[in-house]
Amino acid sequence: MCDFNYAHPLIPHCIREAALLKKSSMTSILTIGLLTHCCRVFGPRLLAVTFALLMLHGFLPKDVHASPSVKPSEIPRVLTEKGKNLSAFKAVMSVKSSYDDGKSQQDIKGFLLYRRPDDFRFQGLGPGGNSLFELIIKSTRFELYIPQESKIIKGAKGCFARRFPDVAEIEGLIPIILYQWKRVAFDKLVSNEAGHITIRLKFDGRFWGATLDPEKLLLKRLVRLGSDGSIDLAAEFGDFGSGDFGWLPRRFEVRSPVAKWRTVVHITKIETNPFLLEKNFMLEPTFTPKIEECR
Repeated sequence: MCDFNYAHPLIPHCIREAALLKKSSMTSILTIGLLTHCCRVFGPRLLAVTFALLMLHGFLPKDVHASPSVKPSEIPRVLTEKGKNLSAFKAVMSVKSSYDDGKSQQDIKGFLLYRRPDDFRFQGLGPGGNSLFELIIKSTRFELYIPQESKIIKGAKGCFARRFPDVAEIEGLIPIILYQWKRVAFDKLVSNEAGHITIRLKFDGRFWGATLDPEKLLLKRLVRLGSDGSIDLAAEFGDFGSGDFGWLPRRFEVRSPVAKWRTVVHITKIETNPFLLEKNFMLEPTFTPKIEECR
């Protein structure tokens, strides 16, 4: 049975029976037979009317290839230029995560600050608005403050990724979501069909598949490929807005088929290009916490 939830965008998709019939040679044979019969019985004038009606109802073959406004190889450059207009943003985030195929769940709401190129801060809130944690990531280092334990865990991002893999994966997607594609290299065009275009990219030494809307170049789906070509991370984006920053998704879902976790993020109250200071990315605990080096 085909798994449509984890269908690989870089290999042929599973084919449903209806889609197979619609694209099969049998449909074309039946259509041609119908047109020939009309021509013999009713004449060429009615044939033209029949042809037009069949086109309107989708029974005749159509050009399924989209016509993007830019060449596929130019997409990284175009999106990089678009992303330059966003230097920072603030938002409220609602994060719902499930682990072990849904056996355990966690819901967190909090505040996000981001400043290019890689300053990140997220404060997670619990019931009643109490702070559960504050996470700051700057360049290759991180600090995680846990008020209830009066403790700060800090160290290299690599250690953070080992201890908190799902959070690290989502944080690592932010440069791609915000079109910071300067380090993204086009590899090849995978498909160009009606409604979407899929390209393969290389980013930070890994291959990715990106599916975009061909007209507005909105990023709809992103997958990361393992060394054996399988998908080890998949993300889908939606709820786009309008205006200059309408390309920012207000909702995205990230899944790890290997680690079996899934996170859905809703973003509201977005403020683009706020004035942020360096102290906005520094922890200021009320009491002197103990420091723990991440190992």
